[in-house]
Amino acid sequence: MNSPANTKTVRELIQVTSDYLADKAIESARLSAERLLADVLGLSRIELYFQHDRPVLGQELDRFRSLVRRRAGGEPLQTILGQTEFYSRPFRVEPGVFIPRPETERLVETTADLLAPADRRLLAPMAVEIGCGTGIIGISLALEIPRLTVHATDINPLAVDLARRNAHQLGVDARVEFHHGSRFDPLPARLRGEVDLLVSNPPYIRQADIPGLVVEVVEHDPVEALDGGADGLVFYRALASHMNEWVRPGGHVAVEIGDDQGHEVTGILAASGGLDLRIIKDYADRDRVVVARLGDTTQEN
Repeated sequence: MNSPANTKTVRELIQVTSDYLADKAIESARLSAERLLADVLGLSRIELYFQHDRPVLGQELDRFRSLVRRRAGGEPLQTILGQTEFYSRPFRVEPGVFIPRPETERLVETTADLLAPADRRLLAPMAVEIGCGTGIIGISLALEIPRLTVHATDINPLAVDLARRNAHQLGVDARVEFHHGSRFDPLPARLRGEVDLLVSNPPYIRQADIPGLVVEVVEHDPVEALDGGADGLVFYRALASHMNEWVRPGGHVAVEIGDDQGHEVTGILAASGGLDLRIIKDYADRDRVVVARLGDTTQEN
């Protein structure tokens, strides 16, 4: 039983926990404290502040302390809670699958714009995503563009299973199909030359940099979702080498990049025939997305 001296209110617990997590070098310590306590109490973050004088006791306090210990040990907030919010929608997150990052919203925003021009063909567009992870990109695009169909692949069977469940939960499983396999290998052959958009958030961390990543990344994200080879560009070369097989003339390729890779990735896509190349910044003013349009390779200049 908790004595009055040990009893803490919601407000006091948030402050104490924020300080504790900050001392453990946990990023966004206050956000973590609020999200964990809200989960334990079955409240939203806003509701916490309407109940700031509420005492937290017994099993609720014990569970909260257990979750805080996990967070202090470097476990990502998303896997502790079992979900994350992306593009204002809830996605389930599970161990063994790459955890979505907020900056990928810029990729979704950019590609949704690419699929919505005044083009008769795009009344019912088709997209292919390589490396789907939890399914956030393909599912978000399908929700933003009601007539869009998506085929998405991932080499990780845990990711494919989770993405399918996320698509079902969000009501787009009839238009988003997930395939287990490496890159383009599991895609139906009938899609060749018919794809309006090829999109990917590929592994782009240089191998030598992986051990120096923060604990919650290096110990909790699958290495195959991080490792971009010696220079971080292996996956971009693979996408570029096959994009003309799958994307129709006039279609687009859009990829997320590391913030120092814009020049190199545009060069890779240009060398394979990409036109109208653009580097798009995220909302922290860092290079984040590269977009290319495919020309008609059957026509000579």
